[in-house]
Amino acid sequence: MNLIIKQSDAQVLELKILKEHLRIEHNHEDTYLKEIISMATDILEKNIEKPILKKTYRYTFYGDDFVSTRCVPIPVNHVIKVISVQRLINDKDKEKVSYFVKNERGKTMVVTNGTKSPIEITYTAGITDKQEEIPKDLQFAVLQIAKNIYECSEEDVLESKYIKHIINSNRTLYID
Repeated sequence: MNLIIKQSDAQVLELKILKEHLRIEHNHEDTYLKEIISMATDILEKNIEKPILKKTYRYTFYGDDFVSTRCVPIPVNHVIKVISVQRLINDKDKEKVSYFVKNERGKTMVVTNGTKSPIEITYTAGITDKQEEIPKDLQFAVLQIAKNIYECSEEDVLESKYIKHIINSNRTLYID
């Protein structure tokens, strides 16, 4: 299970920019448009396989077998920092474990000592925590996806050749 435990209040795209792009002058849809920006950001992040704005996650890895070392792949790309690694003893108790971090074929892995107990990893991932540092192509993609959500059917949202190009150029590639 991978839960977001902390994230920025910032949005990838300012409401004002979306409203100007859609030529909306009234304010009665502002809450809805903010939700669309959030949905568009989620769609883009899923497609490029990494968060745009920094987020802190708590990932719990369950393993059934005892192994002498455990190599746990972190499920989100663009990991900035592993904050802590703990063994879950029961519902209330945790114990810090020694670990090291390695990158293998574009994926961040946490290597711990062996245990059959679940491992809880707290980490931060994302490109930036400042809106002004977000790459312009990603902001444009969020703008276009948001426009498509507002104006089109769900099937059309990712069909733009521009959006496909931005997604493909920002996606993390895995080569086996």
